[in-house]
Amino acid sequence: MVLLMACLSVFAAPPEPLVYFDLQACLAGLPNDSVLRYDVAKFVSSLQGVVNRERPRLAVRFLNGDSATGPVQLDDYWLGVMRQDWLKDRVVENEADLGRLIQRFRGDCVGVVLWDPKVLATSNVAATICGVESWLPVRAGSTFETLLRQYWPDYPVKLSLVDRFDGHESGSVKCDAYLWAKRTYLDTGRCHPTLMAYFIDAYTQVPDQPGFNYHDLANATLANHDYYIAQRAFFFDLGVWADEPSVDDPKQAPGTDRKTLMTLLKAQYERNGGSGFTTVGGFIPWNLKYTNSGPAGGKHDPVATEWEYAAILSAHNAIMDADAIGLSCMTNASAWRFFPMQPRYKQNPKPEPQKLEEKIYVLIYMGDYDSAAWLSRHIPLVWDDPDRGSLPIAWAFNPNLCDRAPYVFDYVYRTKSKNDWFIGGDSGAGYLNPTLLTGDRLGSGLPDALDLWVKHNQAYYDRFDYRITGFVINGFHGDMPQRVQEAYAKFSPDGVGTCLGFAKPVVNGTPFLRVVSDIYPRLGRLDVTAKEMVASAKGDKPRFLIYRWILQRPSTMKQVFELLKAQYAKEEWVFCDPYTFFDLYRRSLD
Repeated sequence: MVLLMACLSVFAAPPEPLVYFDLQACLAGLPNDSVLRYDVAKFVSSLQGVVNRERPRLAVRFLNGDSATGPVQLDDYWLGVMRQDWLKDRVVENEADLGRLIQRFRGDCVGVVLWDPKVLATSNVAATICGVESWLPVRAGSTFETLLRQYWPDYPVKLSLVDRFDGHESGSVKCDAYLWAKRTYLDTGRCHPTLMAYFIDAYTQVPDQPGFNYHDLANATLANHDYYIAQRAFFFDLGVWADEPSVDDPKQAPGTDRKTLMTLLKAQYERNGGSGFTTVGGFIPWNLKYTNSGPAGGKHDPVATEWEYAAILSAHNAIMDADAIGLSCMTNASAWRFFPMQPRYKQNPKPEPQKLEEKIYVLIYMGDYDSAAWLSRHIPLVWDDPDRGSLPIAWAFNPNLCDRAPYVFDYVYRTKSKNDWFIGGDSGAGYLNPTLLTGDRLGSGLPDALDLWVKHNQAYYDRFDYRITGFVINGFHGDMPQRVQEAYAKFSPDGVGTCLGFAKPVVNGTPFLRVVSDIYPRLGRLDVTAKEMVASAKGDKPRFLIYRWILQRPSTMKQVFELLKAQYAKEEWVFCDPYTFFDLYRRSLD
C-alpha cells in the first residue's frame, strides 16, 4: 500500500497555476470609454470573487502606490511577499487579455445578471446576486454587453433587473431595489451572517461623463468587491441623514435612505441572532454623495456624516472596515485572505519599569489604520522606511483587519524592530461608538452588547498580544461612562487613549488618557510641527501627551524629534513605547 501511494503521488496533478491578470494593461487597451472601463473592472473583480471562493486562483495587477524608495506597483509588491514562502512553489501565469481570462475560468461562469443603468443602485444589487448565485454582473444595453458576446457567445441571462423597481414600496426606486434584495437574499439566510459591503454604486460615472481615468477607477472601489463577493456579503450604498433626501435620489422623502439602511442592519442582526458583530466594509462616499463637499450638494459636512454613519452601525452591532477616499482601493483580498497566519503572534517583551521624572512623556499614535485598504496600501511606505526602529512607535493596526489582510499582520510581526509596538486604534477591534452599545441605542431595539464587544475584542487582542487601545472614538455620543471603561479594562488592561472624556482616570488598574492633539506634519515645515507640539505641552511636569499622527512615516517622526531636542531641549522630551508611557502615567496618578 505504501508503495502504491508513492507511485500515485508521482503522477498526481501539479497544483493549479495562479493566474495573475494585468487589469491595468487590459483597461489601458480599451477604447477611451469610461462606461466600458467601469464595466470591465466590475466584471473582472466579480469573476475574481467567484473563482476565489475556496482557494486563491486569480489575482489582479492594478494598484499603484508609494514605497519608501519611490513609486511601487502594489500588487507586484505583495505578490513578491507571498512568493517568499507561502506561494514559493506555486506556478504564476500572467494574463492581460479579457477574452482569454474568461475562457480560463469558463467553468465558473454560469450566467449573468443584467443591472439597470436607470437605477444605479441595481449595480450593487447585482454584486449581492453575484456573491450568492455566482451570476456575473453586466450593465444592460451597454457596449460591454456586446463585447462580452465575443468572448462568451452563449452566456445565459439568469436575471434582469431592468424596469423591476418603480418606488412603489418605499417612495424611492433606489431603496425599493435594496429592499427587494433584502427579502430575496438577506432574509432567506443566503448572505454572509456577519459581513456586509458599503460601496458606492454606479453613481461614480454615467454615460457621457468625461474622463474616468485610473485614479477615478481606483476610488470607485470596484477592485474591493472581490472579497465581499467571495463571501456572499450584502452590498448597499445609502445615506444616513433623517433631515434630507438622498442627493442621488432627490424625489424621495427625507430620511428614506436612512430608514432603509436601518432596516437592512436590523435584518442582518436577525440573520446572525446577535451572536457577533457584523463587519461592514467600505465608507461613506463623501466626496460624491451625502455631504456638502464637492458636487454632492448635501447639507452636512463629511466628518459629521461619517460620525452619523458610525453611530447607526454601532446601534446595530456593526463595525466599520473604513475604506475611505484616498486610499480606498484594495485589490486581491479574496485571494490573499487564504494566507496561512500563525495561531498567535507575540509583541516585543514588555520593557522594565522606568523611573518617573519631571519630563514630558510622548506617545506617538501612528494611525489611522481602521481600514484594511489603508493598511495594505501604506505598509510599503511606512514599514520599509529606513528610519523605522530608530524611535518607539505605537502602530495602531486594528486587529480585526487581519480578516481581510492577514498577510500584513504576518509581515509586520516577522519584521518588527525592538521599537515597533502594536495597539488597537479606533475603537479597538473595529470602528464603532462604544457608548451606543448600551441604553436606547438610537431606538434600534437591540439589547445591550457591551459584553459581546468585550468578547469580540478579547479574541483579536489575544491573538496579536494587544493590551492597549490608543484611540477610542465616540462621535456625537458623549463621554465614556465608568461601565464602558470597565469593559475596556477587560481587554485593554495596560492603557486606553480616548478622544472623549471619561468618568475616572484609572479603572480596575487600567489608565485612561485623552489624546491631546491630531498632528499633521508638513514636509518642509517640520519646525511648525515641533512648535505645535510644544504649544500643547505647557503645564506642570511630568506631563503625558498622546499625539495622533495619520499616515506618517518614521523618518518624519525622527526629524520632528530631533527638532524638539535641539530647539526645546529644556523641555526634556521623551518619546516612549506605549507600555512605558501608560505605566508612567498610571504611577504619576498615585
